Amino acid sequence: MTGTDENELLDSKQIHDEFGLSPSRLSELYTDRENTGCPEPDEIKGRLRRWKRGTIGPFLIAYRAAKASQSSVRPSLLAGPRDRLLSTSEVAKGMLGHKRTVTLLGWLHDRPGYFPEPDVVEITAGGRRRRFWYLGTVADWIAQRPGPGNTQSKAHTPAAAPAEDGDPEELLDTKQAAPMLGYSSHLELNRAIARGILPELARPDDLVRSDRGLTSNRYKRRRVVALALARQQVPTSSELAQRRMQAAMQALRAASDPDAVTIEALAEAHPGHGSTAAWKKTIDEACSITQAD
Repeated sequence: MTGTDENELLDSKQIHDEFGLSPSRLSELYTDRENTGCPEPDEIKGRLRRWKRGTIGPFLIAYRAAKASQSSVRPSLLAGPRDRLLSTSEVAKGMLGHKRTVTLLGWLHDRPGYFPEPDVVEITAGGRRRRFWYLGTVADWIAQRPGPGNTQSKAHTPAAAPAEDGDPEELLDTKQAAPMLGYSSHLELNRAIARGILPELARPDDLVRSDRGLTSNRYKRRRVVALALARQQVPTSSELAQRRMQAAMQALRAASDPDAVTIEALAEAHPGHGSTAAWKKTIDEACSITQAD
């Protein structure tokens, strides 16, 4: 039952019980608060964050309203024959609801293994690559996708988190890394990586290809552990911004070529310091400062 006391302090479990937002999603919104607008906690005790109902409630209402206004209803394509071939535009716009195909192409280029590779690839006379997917391939991916795309109820049993004191060079897949980072499944973790929430994991240490041709990212345990520890810290937005700026300035001044200073490299060197969007903004600002010096 929803409470009425706006000053009552709620932890992540109570927020989940009252507003239906999972602790991992709340953590994502808070980590990327510069872009999501998630409010600062009203109370912090060690690793425990608590918000007043009057603080978190209005934010979640506005957040969901904005999200609902951007959602699009997939047409009856899902009811078609599974062996029907769909173009990149039909998949991106018709089935996934994106305004442009660039999002889907970005997944294929930057996030291998997140979205299925095309079932058919044609090269035109002019050398242009045309990609096609079977409807069944896309429908199966949508059914397993976390969030609004998944209309089926599924019970997940989170895998046990590997011990943090294991071999630091051991390669972990996303199923092993997910519980260490507070995600209930590898699908949630893959989604966070694809959305730029965890730029620290944008570049895997290894890629493993299955017999079906699907790729799976692998990360060294030390990277996952470092990120997990960083996510447990609760610096303020201004502290994070200051740390990012210091890191970006040092990297730019040490680099012979400013283009060599990338979001991925900075995020990996400074885990838990912000999303892809936050790092990009910081690098742009740091470049302007160094150019003016």
